Amino acid sequence: MRNSRRNFLKFSAASIAALSVGEGFASTGKTGILQPFHSAIHPTPFVDPLPVPERIRPTGRAGGSDLYRVRMLEFHRRLHSQLPEARLWGYEGSWPGPTFEVMRGQPIEVEWRNELPEHPIFPVDQSLDCCRPPVPLRRAVPHLHGSRTDSASDGLPERWFTPGQSVRYRYPNEQRAAPLWYHDHAAGIHRLNVYAGMAGFYLLRDRQELAMDLPSGDYEIPLMVQDRTVDEQGQLVYAPVQDDWTPVPPGKWGPMLFGDLPVVNGVIAPVLEVEPRLYRFRVLNAANARFFNLYLNLARTATDVPHLMDFHQIGSDGGLLAAPVKLQHLLLAPAERADLIVDFSGLEGKTITLSNNAPSPYPGWNMLQALFPPLLELMQFRVIRPLKPSAKSFRMPVPISVPRLWPSQSVRVRDFVLTDDMSRQGKSRMMLMDGKPYRAPADVFPLLGSVEMWRFINATDDAHPMHLHLVQFQIFDRQSFNQGVFLTQKRLEFSGPPRPPALHETGWKDTAIVNPGEVLTILVPFLGFSGKYVFHCHILEHADNDMMRPFIVVEPAKKAPE
Repeated sequence: MRNSRRNFLKFSAASIAALSVGEGFASTGKTGILQPFHSAIHPTPFVDPLPVPERIRPTGRAGGSDLYRVRMLEFHRRLHSQLPEARLWGYEGSWPGPTFEVMRGQPIEVEWRNELPEHPIFPVDQSLDCCRPPVPLRRAVPHLHGSRTDSASDGLPERWFTPGQSVRYRYPNEQRAAPLWYHDHAAGIHRLNVYAGMAGFYLLRDRQELAMDLPSGDYEIPLMVQDRTVDEQGQLVYAPVQDDWTPVPPGKWGPMLFGDLPVVNGVIAPVLEVEPRLYRFRVLNAANARFFNLYLNLARTATDVPHLMDFHQIGSDGGLLAAPVKLQHLLLAPAERADLIVDFSGLEGKTITLSNNAPSPYPGWNMLQALFPPLLELMQFRVIRPLKPSAKSFRMPVPISVPRLWPSQSVRVRDFVLTDDMSRQGKSRMMLMDGKPYRAPADVFPLLGSVEMWRFINATDDAHPMHLHLVQFQIFDRQSFNQGVFLTQKRLEFSGPPRPPALHETGWKDTAIVNPGEVLTILVPFLGFSGKYVFHCHILEHADNDMMRPFIVVEPAKKAPE
């Protein structure tokens, strides 16, 4: 049984780690925590200014809509002022890519052009089902994450295109204001392309949001939070591992990847100088696999007694919450977003550190500290800029109506089991849903205009951020179950009462965490378009092999048999 093997590996690895440092591992200090590869250089944190991605402008008109042109390019840039230039891939030669800022009800078209070079930055595992020759290595396809978009413009994993080719996608922007983002989604390699820098923000506005006097202009700042590893030349290192920390051979897939350097907006541990006033931060966890449990710390160092600052979350993946939620900690899984208001008033001269205490892998293995080192400090805010007397005053948003979905609206309940399995040959691992790879025929056919209840049953040891294309959904509840009974008897036996979502999770979402031994229940309205889409774990290594499945939205008159 896969989980039994995994538990044995964890115990064995932890026991060995307690006695000695194995070949290929490096100790990280007195804790005895080990990792297979660590950065050769750890530059001084909090010396480089936080870059803010530039806004992209339309280049013309097409079909009555603004037309944008975006090239996928290789470029070279320092990740820190103390490092040499790194080889990167990105949109329009930047990481993050340029930020789209668009209005609801105003569709746009984007021409995405692949101008990537001959040789990939990282070797491709051609043993994966979707990467076998003659599938080319230099392929890409952009996905606008969180968007209600026609299937032809969704960026499905198998609709990749190669250098010299381009596609034109249409984005209707017919949904609530929300912090969307775009990233590569090419089948079997999007973990590599995103790690190389292929991700950017897409901020959708509407009249309701613009009327709220929220911080804007220089006081609204997107924060793309990630983790990376670099070698002695300052180049990115993609070094995944197995569950027992065994380094994966170069060019082979591995289930886990955790960098040991914090990167925000493409810079290692940057600093932002701010005024003593309200700021709005559009925070995105764009890491491959790392969860971040964020907090604002006024303490001088990471080892001092924490002095936490309150902040407010006003929105999530799918837009504004019904009312601001006061927080001191915020857990974000890969692909989750949070719209935050931070008040620096009265903190003149202070330094605040954006910190993190989430274990990796999340929620962590507690057997003899079998964990990867945490990234404790991500970036700093220094309240040293004078308050501009001419600047506009901002305020917290007023409560709004966010209608709730209820089980009575659902026309069907679907269960999906998340497993960590060996391949049929017993030689390699796969991360699966219902024991099926991505290329197995679709067997989920929701009706356009209907609401369904989906339950994700996590029979693995790790938390998984589950993402659905096309839709924004609502979390109904989470409930623990007996994993032993489920794995041996294939029977779902709940072991505790259902838990409603936290206040900051009650809005619209497109990505939600399902913890080990837990059932996540969501309510999903299928609106806008029929056609093929996908749902998957947004740990990119898991989605590439092979925790992703298709679903096909059908019109009621064309209902597919199930």
